[in-house]
Amino acid sequence: MPLLDQLSPDVRNFLLRVLVAILALIVVFLLRHTLTWLIVSPLRRRLDRTQWQPGNIALDILTTAIRFFLIAFGLYLGAEILGLNDVFVTHLVRTFIIIGVAMGVYRAVELIAFSRRQLQNVTGLAIEEELLPFVRTALRLVIISLALVIIVQEWGYDVSGLIAGLGLGGLAFSLAAQDTIANLFGFTAVVGDRPFVEGEFIKIPEAEGKVERVGLRSTRIRQLDQSLVTVPNSKMATAAIINWSRLSKRRYLNKIGIDYNTTSQQIRAVLPLIRTMLADRPAVEQESLQVFFNSFGKNGLEIEVVCFIKLPDYAQFSAERESINLAIMEIFETTGLQLAEPRLVIDELSPYPRLTPQDEAQARAANPDAKQE
Repeated sequence: MPLLDQLSPDVRNFLLRVLVAILALIVVFLLRHTLTWLIVSPLRRRLDRTQWQPGNIALDILTTAIRFFLIAFGLYLGAEILGLNDVFVTHLVRTFIIIGVAMGVYRAVELIAFSRRQLQNVTGLAIEEELLPFVRTALRLVIISLALVIIVQEWGYDVSGLIAGLGLGGLAFSLAAQDTIANLFGFTAVVGDRPFVEGEFIKIPEAEGKVERVGLRSTRIRQLDQSLVTVPNSKMATAAIINWSRLSKRRYLNKIGIDYNTTSQQIRAVLPLIRTMLADRPAVEQESLQVFFNSFGKNGLEIEVVCFIKLPDYAQFSAERESINLAIMEIFETTGLQLAEPRLVIDELSPYPRLTPQDEAQARAANPDAKQE
């Protein structure tokens, strides 16, 4: 070519190297697309047919890392062709290799922590499903930080001052956001320990009601009067929580007062009837059934009935309790026993003696015009 012949040998040699380097980059670019067309695309179609999501994630990890490795290889090849044995090119090639490895590990986090079972199989750690997004985010932040430190060191910079500055900044940030951090740790404790989930009825010192939402900062509880209480997760993590929704059974306790005119034979007759009635009910736990003449109360003789009802739902338990109470009333009506009437004695501390029935009769006879009560 006449134009090239007019150039000096050094310039002509440099231009030829540039052309060869450009051709090498084009070859690397075509090689990348060829590998994608020959290997990645068929594998992708097969994985899409099988719907095996971890396989798709693994393929993404491989293609992401290879993409950066090919860029590094192209830069290295072009530099060798051009005869550029410069430190800058070496650092640049190594930087792309580091980025490729870091991106592969970054995407591998999703594969390792794909599910609770997958994470437990790989690491042996048992973590609740709700905490997996936070585990992935924490691992990715660690990977990004390590990659940045390695890249900075690769370019010859001292990272000790940077790490010290980040430590001071992190300390200041933690002091300013300690309440938020405490709530986040409370959220992890609530989700990890699972003392309750959304939809359950709980009782804590601050509120009692149905859990509507468990957020990062707070938990919302809808009380029986429909008021909404928002409790910070830092308090939820340390509070004593009663979870009424996780009852397997409820306790039935009833103290029945009987009139003092009742005889011992009548009590001996009524106790087996109550026990039989309760034993015939499928909802009553037979091992917990106790029916005894318990004490001599202020208002009457007391029979105590104790048992567990295998109905955790409060509405069903209330219906069963009502049915039991009505059945006990029917037993008393059948046997002719009278329930004790509550009485309030108001003259026990009076300095005057109590009137006997004879004294009351004489008083009414002496004053016949008095109002009869």
